[in-house]
Order: sequence, then structure tokens, then C-alpha cells
Amino acid sequence: MTTPQTKIVAIVGGGIAGLAAGHHLLKARPDWDVRLFEKEAAAGGKIQTSQHEGYTFDWGPNGFLTNVTETLELAKDLGLEQKLQRASPAAKHRYLYKNGKLIPLPSSPPAFIKTELLSVRGKLRSALELMRGRRVDTEETVYAFLARHFGRELAEVFADAAVSGITAGDPKQLSLDALFPRFRSLEREHGSLLKGMIKAQQQAKNNPRPDGRLTSFEGGIGTLIGALEKKLAPHLNLNTEVKSLKQKQEGYELELSTGEIFRTDKVLLATPAFVSGRLLGPLYPEAARALQTIPYADVSVFGLGYDRIDIPRPLDGFGFLVPRGEGLDSLGVLWSSSIFPGQAPEGKVMLRVICGGVQEPDFINLSEDEALERVRRDLRLSMGITAEPEFYEYIRWPKGIPQYLLGHWQRVEKVRETLAPSLAIVGNAYDGVGVNDAVRSANLGVARLVNHGTHGQSNPSAE
Repeated sequence: MTTPQTKIVAIVGGGIAGLAAGHHLLKARPDWDVRLFEKEAAAGGKIQTSQHEGYTFDWGPNGFLTNVTETLELAKDLGLEQKLQRASPAAKHRYLYKNGKLIPLPSSPPAFIKTELLSVRGKLRSALELMRGRRVDTEETVYAFLARHFGRELAEVFADAAVSGITAGDPKQLSLDALFPRFRSLEREHGSLLKGMIKAQQQAKNNPRPDGRLTSFEGGIGTLIGALEKKLAPHLNLNTEVKSLKQKQEGYELELSTGEIFRTDKVLLATPAFVSGRLLGPLYPEAARALQTIPYADVSVFGLGYDRIDIPRPLDGFGFLVPRGEGLDSLGVLWSSSIFPGQAPEGKVMLRVICGGVQEPDFINLSEDEALERVRRDLRLSMGITAEPEFYEYIRWPKGIPQYLLGHWQRVEKVRETLAPSLAIVGNAYDGVGVNDAVRSANLGVARLVNHGTHGQSNPSAE
């Protein structure tokens, strides 16, 4: 089909993982023929940014952390270093909506002692973790891990906050080991999580590392997608859905929505897990079923613009999260123009409200008017905002965020072991839900394809 040196590679899915995979694949093997297929009219998936009279609205993720290098290096590769925009120092301050008001999240031991978020009994139980912390070898949910270390009161208050802004999920169902593996590593090394965190802080003082501040770009996170689209333009096929995947004696055949049959040596699936499962079904039925068991949360996102004078409180932080049971529909509110001041015109304010998720599954089915009314009610109760927004935009993300239930790592590892080395699955359903995670997942998928031959395990379903 091709010479031994030249390979044809098909990337299915043009979100951040697929685009990053295309970039790194062309960088690693410029002699290979790479084609990327995306069913939508624009690449980027859920990483999109829109502009409206000076307002910048990120539809999905609003940035990435710089304490790891994946996205930062990608940005530098694309010549975007001068467009990087670090979050305002004020964004380190975060709040919880609790008992009808916004309460600062404690960021130091003195602040923890003074916080209104826990009772005296809850604080004492949390402090005992220094002496009672112990290792366990079994996988736990986020809630169970926090409750075991710090007590149920702290877990009830903080577990939702730990996951709602990341996955819109239920901390009593989500795997601590899959979402926050560093916590498990600290526990294994030190027993007490607090001891581990204190030790890590001491080591950081002696060996300074990147500070992990949230970072985006001038013009929003969509700037990264625009640069990748431009770089990959000769290889990008938009409005082209891959309908089916078949394995042949030499490589694979993709049936495209255009009616074309595309033949390729290697395939990298950068689609949601349920789509990858459907495509893999005829080839690897058990692996396909495992992928289709990964659930997703429906999420809705509002961007709202206001005149600053209509906001009756200081916007001195990142925003706030809302634990369940506090009477609001919103999962959290980001003060976008405080995080990145360029995201609203002078004298204006940009807010981003996240709704829905696993614990509010019906929100996505509301009409736009009803959804807006509920969001305005939440902003009135939490921030005292009674004015109508001068601008708003509403985005629905059905099956928006994958949920890492117990056993997630084992399922993903088993699927990858099953697939031939000429097949790779990448994306936020496997290696972490953040932007850095998706880019790292893409890098791993590219390494798999580059470092292995065209043919791998035999497949009895292949024609």
C-alpha cells in the first residue's frame, strides 16, 4: 500500500486531542501522510471562543495550568508564546456558596482555623489527620477518600467543590485514583495527606518549579485551536464524519460520510469514548463495550456581560463553586474578566456560569429562556445581581464531560492492551479531563503509532 518508510495515518476527531496528535505526528514523522477527519464544520470540539463587542466567552475550558509542560510546549511550537496570558494574581482567591453567602476557601492554616465552612468539631477532626492518616491499597471515591482522612463534615463541604468545577460529577461515584492520583501518591509515601502536602511545599521551596497558574491566550483559549487549524489545514477534512472502521489484510478502511472509502495504515481515534466504541465494535467487541460504559455528564454554559456598576460586590477572585443542597442550579460561577482582565471591555464584567452535570441532569432540557431565568436567579441570590445582562450567550454540551468511575484506569488499560499497535485511542475520556491531559493523551497515542509497526495483534473479525 505504501513504501516501508511512508505510512498513511488517519486521525478521527478534530478536538484538542486530535489536533495536538496531528501536530506531534507531523513533527515526529514529516514523511508520513496524515489526514484528520472532523464531522463538524469547525475543529476544536468543546474548546471554542466567541467574541462579542469586546467580550470574550470560552465555551468550554478557559485555560490550562503551567505546572506541567504539555500545552505550554505545544503553544511554543505554534509560535504562540507572545500571546500567552496568565491569570491575574487575584484569581488565586476562590469562594464557596454556603448557607446563603460566599465564603472564601481557606488557603492557609490560619485561614482554615477561622473559616466558617466547618464547625469547630469538623476542624478538629480534620486536624487529627496528621496523626490518623494511613495508607490503603483499595481504590476509593473522592468522597470516601476525603471522609476517611478528614471526616465526613469536611467531605460533605469540599468533595463537591473538588470535582464539580472539573467534571460536573458526583464525588460519591468518581474515582480519586483516576482524577487525583497525586493525592494517592502522597498518601502512599507519607500516610497522612497533610504531612505529604507539607513535605511537598518544603521541597518546592528548595527546588522551585513552575507555579501552575492558570494560563490562556489573548483572545481566549480558542486562539490555540486557531493556530492548530492553520498548521494542519492541508491535512484537515471538516464536515467529514467517519461512519465505520474496517480492518483489512493491509491496514484499515474508513467509510466517510462523503461516500469515500479511505485506506490507511494506522488509525488514531480522538473521538468521545462512546463514538470510539461504536467504531471499534466490529473489530474489538469487548473493548468497544468497555468504552461505551464510560458515562458522560451533560453540561450547560452561560456567558454573561454586565456593566461593572451593576455588580454589587467586589470581584476579587476566580469565582465560586456551589456544593449540592445549597438551593442553586449553578455548579459554579467564574469571574472571567477578573481572571483574565482582557475578556471584557473597560468598565464591564464577564461572568461564566456552569450548570447541569450529573446531579442536575435535567437542566440541559430547559428552554433557553427558562435556563437564563434560573441562572439570573442564582446570580441574584449569590451575588446580589438584579440587572439584566447587556450580553449573554448560551451553549449546551450534551455528553460534555466524561466521568471517571471506580475501575476507570483498569478499563482503559485493558482496552489499550487489546488494540493492535496500529490503533490508538486518545482524548479526555482516558488520561484526565483537562487540556493538559488531552494533549498528553495525544502525545501518548502518537508515540504508540510511531514506535510500533503497521500490524499488531491478529484480529479474527478482520476481513
